[in-house]
Amino acid sequence: MSGGLLFALGCALAAIVYGVWQSTRILRLPDGNERMREIAAAVREGAIAYLWRQYKTIAIVGVILFLVIGFIPALGWPRQRAHRRGGARRPQ
Repeated sequence: MSGGLLFALGCALAAIVYGVWQSTRILRLPDGNERMREIAAAVREGAIAYLWRQYKTIAIVGVILFLVIGFIPALGWPRQRAHRRGGARRPQ
């Protein structure tokens, strides 16, 4: 293996170890007082609502792109059917 690849793998391993260490350290900390837990619950609720909105938007865009690309003759389903029938051959 080349030196650059080994360096990248070493950095990736160090990042994973650091992430595991930080997450266990943070999860061992106390939850805080009642007011802090209320704020955390509100932030969590807002974050979940935001992510669901993002997932819904991405799904809609994905379906639209799937249909648009599928119906463009040069890219989608008509070309695929032509290939299956043997109608689209490479020029010689």
